Amino acid sequence: MNRAVSFALVVVGGCVYFNAMYDARREFDDGVRKMREKSEIAARVQFDSVIAKTGRILEDHPGSKWADDAAILKARSELYTRKWESAIETAALAAALSDDESTMALAAGLAGVAHREIGETVAADSLLTLAIGADIDADDRALFLFQRGLARQQMGKAEIAAADLEAAATELNLSTEGRLTLSVALRDVGDYERSAQLAGQLLATTTINPVSPLYSHVDSLSVLDPRSVDTVVARLLQSPSLAATRTSTYHYLRGRAHLHSTDTTEALVQFETAIAVSSTATAAADAAYWVTELQLRSADTPDDLTALLDLYSVARRSMSSEIRTNAAARDGATRTFAGLMEAYDSRGATAAEAVLRAAELAGADLEAPAVARGLYLLYLDLAPESRWAAKAIFGAIAVSGHPPDPAWIEDRGQVTDADLRARLATLPADDPYRQTLASPDERRPMADSLYVLAEADLRRRLSEIRRLFDPSATFDTIPAAVDSVPADGRAEQ
Repeated sequence: MNRAVSFALVVVGGCVYFNAMYDARREFDDGVRKMREKSEIAARVQFDSVIAKTGRILEDHPGSKWADDAAILKARSELYTRKWESAIETAALAAALSDDESTMALAAGLAGVAHREIGETVAADSLLTLAIGADIDADDRALFLFQRGLARQQMGKAEIAAADLEAAATELNLSTEGRLTLSVALRDVGDYERSAQLAGQLLATTTINPVSPLYSHVDSLSVLDPRSVDTVVARLLQSPSLAATRTSTYHYLRGRAHLHSTDTTEALVQFETAIAVSSTATAAADAAYWVTELQLRSADTPDDLTALLDLYSVARRSMSSEIRTNAAARDGATRTFAGLMEAYDSRGATAAEAVLRAAELAGADLEAPAVARGLYLLYLDLAPESRWAAKAIFGAIAVSGHPPDPAWIEDRGQVTDADLRARLATLPADDPYRQTLASPDERRPMADSLYVLAEADLRRRLSEIRRLFDPSATFDTIPAAVDSVPADGRAEQ
């Protein structure tokens, strides 16, 4: 081959190599951009192409002046595509190909990231420390600080982990996922205020919904430091031109923070505001559920329970399957409760039994102890000689300390409890409820049998009640009466 031809081949080969590196860098930048735009599939296609191009360069031109650059670019792409072991090997190759201290330090840092991802935290700490101490790009240094902070957190070194994470937070332009990871990491090392600030940035700039990881993180942070969360979200509410749905979400999150701090009054205000701002917002559905839960706890008349039915309709639109399920159960129990109170209002032959069943629903299904207490006392006024009187006495004592509205029914607290116990002592010694609930260790088989018969009889009476407000109901659709005291008969104070 003559000299001119040889020279031409060298030039052509060099151009091909240069063009391949240029294309690889361009595709890498495009992949990073797509990752930030959440186009992960498209980004992976770009990174895979970079890995292929740089791999060919390393195979065909291992001695070229850009071989170490190709290896660094390949290692970065392998990190993006979660090929941790390959990234470690490629980073080691980059260090071996280069005699530049900065490039070798950069390779160590990339290897450290991969080691942390596979759980080798000691190796990661060592490699990342080496990289951080060298003369490297500011963005890479911030990335390595972040990764070392995570490694040290995993090693249980919370104090020095927090220092790394805080340093990274001030230097690194993280992606949305990276900022969320950093916020969670700061929370886990006890830096709640900084974690809340980062979470606030995400709340302000991302689309949020009640089933997103960000939502869950903010809620968990509210448990640990509700004040920081409330402060951050209150500041977000001062932003101009907020959309109604976002405003609703912020009020809901403030409500959760107050709920976790046991300030139920302010929590209720925030939840109600979330609904008022935008009743169709996804956060409004969750807010409606918590309004019902708080109002159930404070309800002290039957009307307080039936007034919640409209809110259950809103809550059942929640994106949370748990909230939808709970709201549906509360809704069904409340509708049954409303029917029982309708039966009582009719003052028919089964009105007293309707009150007894309503008391059980209020206590066990709706967790409204004051309403349950009032209904048990009402039943004892309506049917003082009933065979189910002991059941009502024990039910009322079980929710002692939860007085109903005095305008509805009288409850003198401990004095009433003393009267109830005195009434229990006057019941026949063979009363099935008295024997079964008061002395479970001494009850006789006959008492158990009578108890079962009494419950069956009550259920038949409840079937009659149900047909008063639901003519299509059959015996099988009537829920069985449920004791509202513990099985061992000891009333909870």
